[in-house]
Amino acid sequence: MMPTRRTLLALLGAVPLCVPARADASKDGRLTARPAPPTLPAPSPSAFIQLRGGAMLYVPKTFTGAPMPLWTMLHGAGGDALSIARDHAPSADARGFFVLAPKSRNATWDLHHMPESDDADVVDDALDQAFAHVAVGRLALAGVSDGASFALSLGLANGDLFGDVIAFSAGLFRIRARVGMPRIFISHGRQDRVLPFSGAERIAATLSGAGYDVAFHPFDGGHEIPPDILNAALARFLQ
Repeated sequence: MMPTRRTLLALLGAVPLCVPARADASKDGRLTARPAPPTLPAPSPSAFIQLRGGAMLYVPKTFTGAPMPLWTMLHGAGGDALSIARDHAPSADARGFFVLAPKSRNATWDLHHMPESDDADVVDDALDQAFAHVAVGRLALAGVSDGASFALSLGLANGDLFGDVIAFSAGLFRIRARVGMPRIFISHGRQDRVLPFSGAERIAATLSGAGYDVAFHPFDGGHEIPPDILNAALARFLQ
């Protein structure tokens, strides 16, 4: 049986990994950007497009103007959008998808107020710009480390936009209200010394218990995204 909204929130709210809700929150983390016909000239294949707010959009070499999946990837603490776009470009070229890399307002994402923080506006604006450049099909929201925690929280609040939410080495999540039931991919290294592996186990178990389709991929390693783990996440998203 699918859990009711009240049951789900009670279950998620009981998990110590969830950050307490902000008392003065005026937003709920909902994004307004939606795929639409592009309004700008079609970009060239293999193009790195600088967007407002420090975001980057990568257009793969296989781009023909037709709609393609969009992989939105949130960097970790101290990360940057260009590095994310460059790191994912080979996979995008090989598999045929766009890469969107937003940049947090500060050195990392606002985990204390997620998902309704100003960083949600950052992601929303980056998506709006991406939709103006290219025609988009299915969407995924992914992140690594702090970016994974933020992606998980924001994705659960926007499951009507993102069909897949991917968390590489997340430390926590927070949900005010869920919308939709996106598929969840969680990976974490058993030897992670930055964020404990036990936290990922609890996140996966909690979301599975709440009725989400969760794929949990533990691996022997540290705070990283091994190539086989990235390939597994992309394969699930693009299948």
